Amino acid sequence: MARRLLIPLFPILVLALAACGHRTASTAPPPDLVIRVRETGLVEIAIRDLKAFGWDVQKLEGKRITLWRGDQEIPYQRVGEGNDARLRFFAQVTPTRFDDRAAFILRAEDGPPDGAALAQAAAERLADAPLTTFTATVRVEENRTYLAQVRDGDPWLGPRLFAPGEIATFIDTPAPAGGGRLRVRVWAATAAPGDIDHRLVFTLNGQALGENAWDGNGPHEIELPIPAGALHDGDNALVITAPGDTGAPADLVYLDWAEIAYARAARAEDERLLFETDAREIAMAGFGEADVEVWEVSDPTRPRRLGEGWAPKQGVIAFRVTEPGPHRLLATSAKGMSKLDALALAPPPLTAPEGGADYIIIAHPSLAEAIQPLAAYRWEQGLRTVVVTTDQIYQRFNRGMQSPDAITDFLRWAVATWPAPPPRFVLLAGDASYDPLNYLDAPFKNLVPGAFVATIELGETISDNAMADIDGDGWQDLAIGRFPAQTPEEVQVMVKKTLAFESGRPAGAWIDRMLFVADNDDPYFNQFNQDLIAMIPAPLVTENLVIDPNQDTRGDLLARLNQGRGLVSYMGHGAIDIWAQEEILKNEDVLELHQEGRLGVFLVWACLNGYFQHPSQRSLGEMLLITPDKGAVAGLFPTGQTFPNVQGVMADALFGETLFDQPTIGEAFMNAARSLHPELDDQRDVINTFLLLGDPALVLPWRHDVTR
Repeated sequence: MARRLLIPLFPILVLALAACGHRTASTAPPPDLVIRVRETGLVEIAIRDLKAFGWDVQKLEGKRITLWRGDQEIPYQRVGEGNDARLRFFAQVTPTRFDDRAAFILRAEDGPPDGAALAQAAAERLADAPLTTFTATVRVEENRTYLAQVRDGDPWLGPRLFAPGEIATFIDTPAPAGGGRLRVRVWAATAAPGDIDHRLVFTLNGQALGENAWDGNGPHEIELPIPAGALHDGDNALVITAPGDTGAPADLVYLDWAEIAYARAARAEDERLLFETDAREIAMAGFGEADVEVWEVSDPTRPRRLGEGWAPKQGVIAFRVTEPGPHRLLATSAKGMSKLDALALAPPPLTAPEGGADYIIIAHPSLAEAIQPLAAYRWEQGLRTVVVTTDQIYQRFNRGMQSPDAITDFLRWAVATWPAPPPRFVLLAGDASYDPLNYLDAPFKNLVPGAFVATIELGETISDNAMADIDGDGWQDLAIGRFPAQTPEEVQVMVKKTLAFESGRPAGAWIDRMLFVADNDDPYFNQFNQDLIAMIPAPLVTENLVIDPNQDTRGDLLARLNQGRGLVSYMGHGAIDIWAQEEILKNEDVLELHQEGRLGVFLVWACLNGYFQHPSQRSLGEMLLITPDKGAVAGLFPTGQTFPNVQGVMADALFGETLFDQPTIGEAFMNAARSLHPELDDQRDVINTFLLLGDPALVLPWRHDVTR
């Protein structure tokens, strides 16, 4: 009985004990804090602002305050004492596809009072000097269009230009001191026989810069000179015109980005300037009356402070550095310092569970509590179960920044170092999105990312299976599934379905009835199902339903789903939210089902039904799982576009071997995928894009050696 009382707490305790250690209330330092910054620059934190997190001055007496980015300690400057103390540090932000913020950990621990000391660099004030000139590069990039077909770079593009037509964008070039060069990257979406498919003409502030013509589709870069005097101090209007005179039937391009590299005078904007120079005598203008901090930040992890603060003379500071260049300098007054994007308690440190784990749940922090009943249930079944949050994984494996690679690194670490036997199952608790930086401000956010993979037909899509390929051989090494939830309530729905399927589903023969549905667009679809039906062992009962334009196939399908079917397998055409052109099953239908708890497993041999990464549209696979008391308990759903004959290789292995021999749905799918060969592009796409939505440890009821 004592063991049973501990079950609900176990997954939480695994995470929290390492954070608590053996500290006592009287000696415990304040908790670690995570600081997130979106803009490169000098950041200042006032100690008084940390009091809400337990960082009061009394608790800091005798403590050593350190600042970390990953496992790299970052120097900082301490200004003032007591409640007036402030910490200043340099934050280098390098955006990625998944995260545009840098994360730092602020920690107080026993030891000397200060962390890594901020080094000083010598500089001598000059009475006067000409303003330094340097080469500045300014880029504009409007990420408004997602194009999965972009295979060799960022699939986020800007406005589209269809010939004949024009688009305009504005590029801010402060303090120009000469000419420069314009670089533009476009992505051409059309191609036709002939020599020239595209021609673009460029003007800047009404002045002609030149033109460019080329053939073919895909990425294309253009570079043109900008004469002296053409740049404005501020916004510059770049107009790109597609005349439509190439003779091609269509000329469509997307603007990816445009940038101007130009000679710029060292004049601060908003009392802040970051630049590189080889000069040793340096003068900067554009500051107010407040003292200016100047830091040498060539090595962002080891910045150095120049001088002791510089008082501008008529907005100008001038000095000579003693060391030769190149120098990367940041000059800023208090007004120009970067703002904190977020300040919060840091996640508990991620440590290996003493007893190892069979079943790992990776949850977004907002969903970790909702997944606990399932974790407790699996633990009670005998699976060593742990719940970790994405924030814990990012902090340990990617310096606090979001990345699916960090999840793969975590799984590799768990398999290699945790007490044996190694983990078998991974459940991702949270939805994903192909818009992790929220360019579209769409409703469905990227909570637990998946790995982006390139495919033949669709281009880019998301693969959880690739994220579980820890040895790089092209096959997943753990049975992985996902609850594609945006909210705790959706997690609760899927947990309830899972528990009911294993321990409380309605009695009756429905669980042994297997429904096969075929599109009528190609005779192969029905033959595909007939071949699978031939593999079904007794006493299971099979049914075959083929779309018939003379019958109410949709009504027939919904009626059978309402009666309950243990397994539903569809072969045919599909889109994100429908089966077949006739739409015999669509998202809205799921809401109207009346299955009375008779929820089975779905297998979808089609395209895109599992495209859960869409930021503003639910896929049919998601709807089947997240709809309360209706739909399905789990299923195999595609996030890409593949060919039926290749899907058939996996289907044959699933029905001929693993579905009735493996104890769980995740292991059945994982081992069936091993019938495919990842070195073949079309088979690799099926391996990567047919994903399990649902719990990989879901116990199947149809094993040959299971008595029901």
